[in-house]
Amino acid sequence: MTADVDYRFTSRRPEFADLPEVVRLRIAGVAGAEVAHAHPAVTSGFTGAYAGLLELRDGRRVFAKAADPHHPFAHAALPREAAVLALLDGRAGAPRLLGTGAADVWNVSVLEAIHGHLPGMPWTPAEAAAAHEACVEWAALPADLVVQLTDSTVAEEVGGDEVALTCLDDLATGARPWPDGSPRLSPQQAHEVAELGRSAAGALVGDCLVHGDLRPDNMLMTPEGRARFVDWNWVARGPGWCDFVGLLPLMAHQGLDADRLALESPLLAGVHPDAVDAFLAVIIGFMVEHASHPDVDSTQSAVRAHQAQMARTFLAWLAHRRGW
Repeated sequence: MTADVDYRFTSRRPEFADLPEVVRLRIAGVAGAEVAHAHPAVTSGFTGAYAGLLELRDGRRVFAKAADPHHPFAHAALPREAAVLALLDGRAGAPRLLGTGAADVWNVSVLEAIHGHLPGMPWTPAEAAAAHEACVEWAALPADLVVQLTDSTVAEEVGGDEVALTCLDDLATGARPWPDGSPRLSPQQAHEVAELGRSAAGALVGDCLVHGDLRPDNMLMTPEGRARFVDWNWVARGPGWCDFVGLLPLMAHQGLDADRLALESPLLAGVHPDAVDAFLAVIIGFMVEHASHPDVDSTQSAVRAHQAQMARTFLAWLAHRRGW
């Protein structure tokens, strides 16, 4: 059996001392004080860009990120996330943005430091309840704020992902094999998954804020039992249940009663089960497709393992829900 991904250890990043001096100085300038001590860079996430906790001369703690064009995803994501965090202003469990800037070709962001641990090692009922509470909170954000936050929609970005949908079609016809470790489906069941995927665009219309990238390493559980969320660069508008449902397959895999969690959630009140299954199906297509791609740098073996795990767990929970 394939071991679960340990989301605490999925990246290798430069240390603060490894950054160019101009970048270190820019981070200090944005933070508003000199850096007295840099903790080791975090080892979670799927990029090789810098991210770490800093102790400042004035006694404050901050969390800093920095990326150059050698890490193009992170380089583009930092200003995108900064714009979202500025508007959220600490709501929805998001960290407060303290400042952002550029140094030479680098983008930098300085955020509120959040004290907490990653959930899902494995998932506990208390962690699941805290994550659900936060998802309910941001699903209730005013529609006018959500429109300011993003013009992307889950219906288009996820439901309309033709690469993912083509992958499901190929799996259904036998043009490509199901990955190792996947639940075995009959041809009829595989075709049903593909049909569900094709219905996802219609099922994923909504006006709520969707984080779009919830997984254990983008979450922190505080000592007070609150869930906080980071990496807000994939936000979109969609159904309020998307983020929480996206957490349930791994919770189910790790022993929680995902059926009960879904049944008791107000986020899913009145939602047709086929809409949830359509979402699960299209995510399966996305994860199977991308897990098969070659590694492109030292961080990508971890993201491929994550994608393979998501494909397996989403398919297992979908099969369970469909009674296969």
